[in-house]
Amino acid sequence: MKKIVYIIFLLYPVAVFSQPASSVDFGGGIGISSYYGDINQERPFYNAKAAFEVFTRYNFNNRYALRVQMLGTRIEAADKDFESIYQRQRNMSFVRSVTEIAVVGEVNFFPYVNPAERLSYVGTLYGLIGFGRALTHINHENKIGIPVVLMGVGYKRALWNRWAFEMEGGFRKCLNDRFDEIIDPIKTGKQSALFNNDWYNVFAVKLSYNFWRTGGRCRTFERDAENGGF
Repeated sequence: MKKIVYIIFLLYPVAVFSQPASSVDFGGGIGISSYYGDINQERPFYNAKAAFEVFTRYNFNNRYALRVQMLGTRIEAADKDFESIYQRQRNMSFVRSVTEIAVVGEVNFFPYVNPAERLSYVGTLYGLIGFGRALTHINHENKIGIPVVLMGVGYKRALWNRWAFEMEGGFRKCLNDRFDEIIDPIKTGKQSALFNNDWYNVFAVKLSYNFWRTGGRCRTFERDAENGGF
């Protein structure tokens, strides 16, 4: 886990500062997390818990961005919460604290005006995809590192004085079957990293601040264009 953290934070500044920059944002958010897997296969927001996130984002331009984030939450699930006779007999449960570190790419479906552009109250929908690692543990013991693939959608809107508001729904696909510790539930003798049932989801609202920026729109040209040209 430590090696991945070091690699991310060593390579991120190189990627940011080795090419022409648009802007860099810092932000955080709060939301809810939920679990979908071998125990819960039917309830969208089953046993939702609070989730907290901090991030930094490099905006290549008004279409593409790269984000490094850290997220913390808690996931709980129990067979006894469901009516299935099989689950009641199995009576499995788990409680896990989750610390996730991930690199996420964002694609804006519409050009996004940088929040440093004064009085530009413009929003956009965006899609995201990324890769991370979730360190899970029970009472700081039984620590398990789980690689995850992130995907989702969001909405962000420039506010004022470099601030922006964001809403995001992100889904995490676990790449091993150890999140809920229910491995090979139907006793096939096989395990699958790709086709296991373990997911966790996070829906959050965020605030970000545009810390540093170069480039931008030419306001003189825009005013002339609005007035009918030169």
